[in-house]
Amino acid sequence: MLKRMGLTALVTAVTVVTLGCARGPVSPTETPTYAVKPVSVPAGVVSNEVTVLWRDIGVYRASGPLRLAGPIYEMTSYETMAECEAAQQTAMAKEALSRVGSATERLSDGIKTWDSDRQYYTTFRYLCQVPGARRTPFR
Repeated sequence: MLKRMGLTALVTAVTVVTLGCARGPVSPTETPTYAVKPVSVPAGVVSNEVTVLWRDIGVYRASGPLRLAGPIYEMTSYETMAECEAAQQTAMAKEALSRVGSATERLSDGIKTWDSDRQYYTTFRYLCQVPGARRTPFR
């Protein structure tokens, strides 16, 4: 019981530090997702390439790939995949710059930061995707 309370406190603390606010407990089998906002396109402009940049913040235990907490949410909509990918690269660079240190690793789509005792890590990932398409899960 004491270990479970300690784990819950640690996950909450990591989430508070990561997100800047306290969130309720999340079941390890459920990953919170947020609905896509309608994309507004100026009148007269028809684009079939509207793309959304998603951000995923995930908290994981080092001993396994089970997601413990963290939101996935839409950041911004772009008219083309190229614009989205440019914004993705910019967001990844800003994230990496703000979290420089020996406990930070680069990923192909974001960064991973480890806690001080390397038992948990947090990922900050970015994905460009067309709305309505089945979102590729972050790993």
